[in-house]
Amino acid sequence: MELVVLLVTLALLGTFCYLIPRIGRRGLLFGVYVGEESSEGEEARRITRSWNWRIAAWLLLCFLLAAVATPYFRAAGTIVAALLVSCAGVVIEFIRAHYQARRLAVAGSPRLSAAAVVTTGNPVPLVMPSVAIAFGFVGAAIAIGYTWAHFAELPAMFPTHFGPSGAPDDWMPKSYATVMMLPIVSLVVCVGLGVIALLTGRAKRSIRTGDNGVSFEAQERFRTIMARFLAGLSMSVTVLMTTLSICAIRVAMGAAPTLPRSLDVIVVGLVIFAVGGSLIIALRYGQGGSRLEHAAADAPLTNGLADNKLWVLGMFYVNRDDPSILVEKRFGLGYTINFGNRMAVAFIVVFLALIVLLPAVMALFGR
Repeated sequence: MELVVLLVTLALLGTFCYLIPRIGRRGLLFGVYVGEESSEGEEARRITRSWNWRIAAWLLLCFLLAAVATPYFRAAGTIVAALLVSCAGVVIEFIRAHYQARRLAVAGSPRLSAAAVVTTGNPVPLVMPSVAIAFGFVGAAIAIGYTWAHFAELPAMFPTHFGPSGAPDDWMPKSYATVMMLPIVSLVVCVGLGVIALLTGRAKRSIRTGDNGVSFEAQERFRTIMARFLAGLSMSVTVLMTTLSICAIRVAMGAAPTLPRSLDVIVVGLVIFAVGGSLIIALRYGQGGSRLEHAAADAPLTNGLADNKLWVLGMFYVNRDDPSILVEKRFGLGYTINFGNRMAVAFIVVFLALIVLLPAVMALFGR
């Protein structure tokens, strides 16, 4: 069963790796602006074919190694190791393709467009991200309130991990730190995802010059659907984490022997929504609305997205003169932060630090 899960996961990873070079904005190649014509030339196709074959080789190798190692090691550890190695392979192959694409890079400064005035201004407020933030607060408040109200009823040893059957298999001494860990992490994650959705709805638009507004309209539609997708993801995660928090308390009190199987349904639904939604956006809209701007695809990209000097490895946008918090990715699906904006960097660092460090600190105090 574990190998089946690994095979499906690697197949999905391979599907996204195959699609990403094909859904990007015309003119971009593995994080490099090479010009609209060069991005579809023979050399660009050769680099992309090499990427496809190498990624397939990495994924096949990881699956075979996991299949050989599983009988001798813990299956869960073997699968995690295989996934980590496959992700490392994707990074290695991207860097390789990126440096190959740099040989085709457009030299000099990008053409600036009068349309640059609208790249950051007048964002349309989106309802769903705001609802997602409120939903995250409410869900976390319910989890925190329920946990707090039943704290006195909990036994001396509190379950902190549950096995595949839903039964607890690891415990820690009861304390406010151990008991409140999951509800507080839920608050950080659920509200944080809602804030990211809201920022996405206000992200910078990267447009083409002289295209009669075609790329602008494509960008509007793309960032709106991305914001709504992230908001939906945020609310789905809120449902999962709130339900998990309450059910864990019920198991600890002896009101239920295991976590309910309905949690499995929620997890499966969340995975389907996340993976299916990403695929639909990629195939229907393309990165940055690339599949909606065919009528203007020959027009050159402008400003930051076309300036190779502002990108490190084609993935990290660094521009202190740009007030934008989020900008369109050159390679991938969605948006990335402006690493030249201190406020953007501070938000991401605090968000990730809370997710990673908060459980560790609370577990330390719990012991």
